[in-house]
Amino acid sequence: MKLTLVHTSHTQALLNFEQENRQHFEQWIASRGDDFYHPEQVRSSLEQALWLANADREYHYLAWLGEEIIGRVTLRGIERDHYHKASVGYRFSARHGGHGYASQAVNLVCEQAFGELRLHRLEAVVIIDNQASRAVMKKCGFQQYGHARSAVLRHDVWMDMLHFERLASDPPITR
Repeated sequence: MKLTLVHTSHTQALLNFEQENRQHFEQWIASRGDDFYHPEQVRSSLEQALWLANADREYHYLAWLGEEIIGRVTLRGIERDHYHKASVGYRFSARHGGHGYASQAVNLVCEQAFGELRLHRLEAVVIIDNQASRAVMKKCGFQQYGHARSAVLRHDVWMDMLHFERLASDPPITR
């Protein structure tokens, strides 16, 4: 598996990934709607991601297995003044789940965040019943620090969210 920052040349591969996994992803996140699933929209989202990376506000990474995208990891909400933190989000294809790719990619992004990007703190939120995502957090050295009750509306049901953190000073992950 390799990890790259997004680029507009990834438009078709990303569209394929998103279309194949749409139903799987919409179990956990709000639908993007039918309009997103067209090359022009995906390309526009990649252009926006590149602009945000150049502004040091967000970094969007793609996880590849050969020529196929198998996942995405994003650092969002970067705050430099006083906090030096970001939020980590990720999604991986249903077909490639359970093979450790998500943990590997999240760990690589953490190394990037704490190294080159010089962040001090990473945070993540996970819907309480997403056991696979909770396992990724544990494997990647994140500690749960909070439990928000009835925090997100998913499919007309209020769900709890778990809050996780990892610091640059935490012990390194042994693989």
